[in-house]
Amino acid sequence: MTLTGIVVAGTLRALSAQKKFYARQARILAARHAMRATATILSAELRETSSSGGDVYTIGVDSLAIRSTVGFGVACAVNVGAGTLALTVTSGHFRLETADSILVYVENGLTDADDTWTALPVFGISPTGPSCAWGNSADLQLTVGGSLAGTWVGAPVRFFRPYAYGIFEMNGTYWLGRRNRASAIYVPVAGPLAPPSQGGLELTYYDYQTRLPTLDPGRIGRVDVTVRSPTYRSLSDPDYKEMSTSVYLRN
Repeated sequence: MTLTGIVVAGTLRALSAQKKFYARQARILAARHAMRATATILSAELRETSSSGGDVYTIGVDSLAIRSTVGFGVACAVNVGAGTLALTVTSGHFRLETADSILVYVENGLTDADDTWTALPVFGISPTGPSCAWGNSADLQLTVGGSLAGTWVGAPVRFFRPYAYGIFEMNGTYWLGRRNRASAIYVPVAGPLAPPSQGGLELTYYDYQTRLPTLDPGRIGRVDVTVRSPTYRSLSDPDYKEMSTSVYLRN
């Protein structure tokens, strides 16, 4: 009985140690997943962004506000007088919300010197509208503010929404959140992350010409993203893992 008790006690200690080891590994994997998700989301958004084109509104050490592309289409009919634009070959999400806008490629003349991307607010979206220039039905018709002069049939159109990304607290934990720039309410998209005091999210911006750190939203060429997430050795004593990546903007 004594020997049996010794064997059982040793087995229980081994099982307890193994359980703690696997629990620790699970927490580390969860932290790595949170960091990878955060870095992937921010990287995907930043790669589509042009600071020189005005896509970056504001920047901070743990937040930024940018134009986020949510849809794409090709202009197939343009009515400059009515301010309407029919689209075909559409993809993504076209729905009318506050501050929705488009970037339309304005060709103007035959040379490249006067070509530009123009931002226009969207006032209306209709699933029906005029036919395309070649007779096929359009996918959507947009009513926009501003002038469509110089926009040719075949022009690419990007549908975007101003989003802000940043770290925020929810129920005692910190998350990467996203919100409409006009709103103050974040929606969690990845986490949990370390609190700001522990560097849960750190963003460093570099000038696209000098390659030195910059605080000018119009001159960013690269963003270094550092993310930290807790692994929780205990609820009162979290240990943090760290992940870093560099992202180059479209410009």
